[in-house]
Amino acid sequence: MFGVYRFILAVNVVIYHILDVASIGPYAVYSFFVLSGFLMTMIMNESYGYSLDGFKRYALNRFLRLYPVYWCLLLLGICIILLVGNDVSGAFHSKMVLPNDIASILANVSMVYPVFEPVTYPVRVSPATWALSIEIFFYLLIGLGLSKSPLASSLWLMLSFSWIAVTVYKSGYLFLEYGNVIQASLPFSIGAWIYHYQGLVCRIIQIIRARAVIYLYTANIVFVVLCQILIPDKAWFVSMLGTWVNLFFSALMTIVLFQSGGRYFSKKVDRFFGDLSYPVYLFHWSGVALVSWVLTDDMSRGVLVFLLGLGLTILISIAVNKYVNDYVERIRKRIRESSSQSVTSNAD
Repeated sequence: MFGVYRFILAVNVVIYHILDVASIGPYAVYSFFVLSGFLMTMIMNESYGYSLDGFKRYALNRFLRLYPVYWCLLLLGICIILLVGNDVSGAFHSKMVLPNDIASILANVSMVYPVFEPVTYPVRVSPATWALSIEIFFYLLIGLGLSKSPLASSLWLMLSFSWIAVTVYKSGYLFLEYGNVIQASLPFSIGAWIYHYQGLVCRIIQIIRARAVIYLYTANIVFVVLCQILIPDKAWFVSMLGTWVNLFFSALMTIVLFQSGGRYFSKKVDRFFGDLSYPVYLFHWSGVALVSWVLTDDMSRGVLVFLLGLGLTILISIAVNKYVNDYVERIRKRIRESSSQSVTSNAD
């Protein structure tokens, strides 16, 4: 349903980081946020419910989804930093250094970076985890009922837009900032809102056509990248507008794939790539850094380093999924099934 989509978004982030292809990384992260807002709202309403027991099961399931795989890759990332040297890894990415105090150790173990802009936190063994810090924050709020009803989701969406409108008015620019908690509220609230108003979104999709939504979503990204290459002096304006186009089509893409994603890929293929997306997102900086250290003298990030680093990251991800995630998924499945039964019995 969403697996291949999530994998493509994760690879876009890798391309953005390693090959410095402008815009596609932030676009991918905000697409992830829209999808998360939709999925978390859906599972709270349909699988867990808003009782105390439902929240506990939801929180446990989220914990199992995020942390066992992350801790495994965190240890591997620490080993890579120890191998190449703290100074070398820090030169490759300024934040990819070993924690040196209790606060930074706790932040890296928990993926909860106690700053308004997690992207600025100075010590992150896995640099991309700043976005997970934001995800965890909104997972908590959604579990507590922030998007429980159509009205609640609409109020959340309006507050998010209002905040953005104020920041746009003050700055004079239409940019959606990248990396702070409050700005990220907008894509999450969009995802929650489209869950409750799928009928309205479907009518928009019927006008545009589902296949055209996929093409237009992709075309926006390609157009922005081409503008960065061909007209770099004006590309900032195109990127700014493209951010809002990306949010709109991310919302439509979420519903298109939710309702008809099975037409494009089998469940087995979709699950395989979906399971890869999370470890690829988490580990790519470490994997590429190791390859660059082996192949180059200056820790450069050329195309060969990108391809081999991505290949290594995918191989590590497959191994972690096989020996860690597959076991955890069986536990998560039992939690979901018992929660669904509880919600059904309560409804009866």
